[in-house]
Amino acid sequence: DITEFARVSQFVRTLMPQVDKTLELYHGDEPLFDAYGVELEIDRAIERKVWLKSGGYLVIDQGEALTAIDVNTGRFVGHRNLEDTITKTNLEAVKEVVAQLRLRNIGGLIVIDFIDMDRPTNREKVWRGLQDALKKDRAKTNVLQISELGLVEMTRKRVRESLTHQLGEPCPYCEGRGLVKSAVT
Repeated sequence: DITEFARVSQFVRTLMPQVDKTLELYHGDEPLFDAYGVELEIDRAIERKVWLKSGGYLVIDQGEALTAIDVNTGRFVGHRNLEDTITKTNLEAVKEVVAQLRLRNIGGLIVIDFIDMDRPTNREKVWRGLQDALKKDRAKTNVLQISELGLVEMTRKRVRESLTHQLGEPCPYCEGRGLVKSAVT
């Protein structure tokens, strides 16, 4: 609606003039969120399982006290030996874990369960990869050394409520252990 667009445009001109030139009125027949896949991306952003390009995946479980992220090889079997496959999957997971922390606004205590690596040099490589990836994150983090079991304990400053809690509400059927999209979402 052109009237609504004019109102939004005036608002943006007043508060964010640098963005005003990027506004444009959508004329498509398909609903805007459907045309640009916004609903699909929202669903992906709150799913438990996040696939990695290699075929491995992350499982992200957010609880009241902490967030647990489990790294799995999934379909990825590698070409050489198992240790190389595991290290490669863990290094790929490092980038995706940091991206998910930012995307989902995850803060507080976080435990990342990387796939067990036999060689200490590989654990060090994954830990350094995590440290490097977190340098781009604006939220303050504190990361402990990776354990022999492949666990990393870290804290991340809670900037705002997590995406899962913003978009969802406790499930009425399982007494809050699960989550369903809120009416607003």
